[in-house]
Amino acid sequence: MRVTGTYRGQIRVRFGSMLVCMLVLAAGNLRGGDSGKWTWKVEKVGRGMTSAIAVDGLRNLHVTYFARDQKIYYGFRPGQSTKWSTMVLGGTAYTHNVFPRVATDASNDPHICYAIGTLRYVRWKNHKWVNEEVDPGSGTLSYHCSIAIGPGNEPHLGWYHEFLPGGKQFTNFRHAELKDGIWVARSVDAGISGKWNSMQIDPKGSVHASFSSWAHGELRYAESDGKDWRVTTVVKGTPAYSNSLVLTHDGAPGIAFFDENTLKYAYQSGTKWVVETVDSIAAGANGSAGAGLALDSRDVPHIVYGDFGSLKHAFKSGDKWLVEIIISGGVQQYMSPDIAIDPRDVLYVSFADPNDGTVKVAIGRAVAAAPSQTAAGKGESSPAR
Repeated sequence: MRVTGTYRGQIRVRFGSMLVCMLVLAAGNLRGGDSGKWTWKVEKVGRGMTSAIAVDGLRNLHVTYFARDQKIYYGFRPGQSTKWSTMVLGGTAYTHNVFPRVATDASNDPHICYAIGTLRYVRWKNHKWVNEEVDPGSGTLSYHCSIAIGPGNEPHLGWYHEFLPGGKQFTNFRHAELKDGIWVARSVDAGISGKWNSMQIDPKGSVHASFSSWAHGELRYAESDGKDWRVTTVVKGTPAYSNSLVLTHDGAPGIAFFDENTLKYAYQSGTKWVVETVDSIAAGANGSAGAGLALDSRDVPHIVYGDFGSLKHAFKSGDKWLVEIIISGGVQQYMSPDIAIDPRDVLYVSFADPNDGTVKVAIGRAVAAAPSQTAAGKGESSPAR
């Protein structure tokens, strides 16, 4: 078969057009961090001082927070809407800040915990809220709690048990699982352990937790097979403020935490822990104000945190940490930021805004890197002469 010059030109034109289309499609599929830039839109939820956020399988947003009126609130926004609805879950005369946490189950229902001297567990069940005390009569339960939902929709809670009844110091990090309607609670570690804690559950149902061990000045990691806890030290010589735990698709743990005024990230590589410095925050910007950690679909870690008058977002790009400012100009520290990521790698960051005393959610979308002219085959798609 003889191929004429005109036909060769047509082949070249079609091939060039196909190449351009393929590159455009590839650019459209780029996800978080490819360009190192993000666009952000901020929505107001309600008035509050702390925040936690979760996104469910339908991309609905669930936020919980503590307000100045000493009440715990829940905010909900459907995935296809921008309108927030809020309601009161409970109140307290507790004099300290309260840090409620939220998680969602396979049915897209929210589960919430908060410690107000007692530990409360709140869930949405049969079209109504159920609010119950966990481990009643055990003493004073305070500071931070953590919540995670197992593969069978069973809730797990972690908390700091400060005092026994009568006021004797106990200071244990505790865990409870709801089995057949009964909470089964046990200590994970002692020694002023668990003031700051975080928990995740892998697809097999094994429980993983990170927590501060204040008396020993350590960040610790614990894993349970359902019977026994195995506790290991991740880093020594740190208060491990605001530690937050994630698990990769392969089940490897990663932990973000503050070592005084330095934000760090630790991850497990084989049998060893690798610790990286992410960013330094301003002197006087207390690392205990909070940090949130989540992984995107490619297991890239994203951390949100306050740096006095700025709310920041740090994420890994290759071997480097990139840091961007989401919002600046705060009159005080941005408090209690948290992060959730949906399957499309859209970021949802909840935080308490010091400028107006409200809880807000910043929604971040990655800006895809533009293909270069060379890669796009400049000149290759010109008509044949």
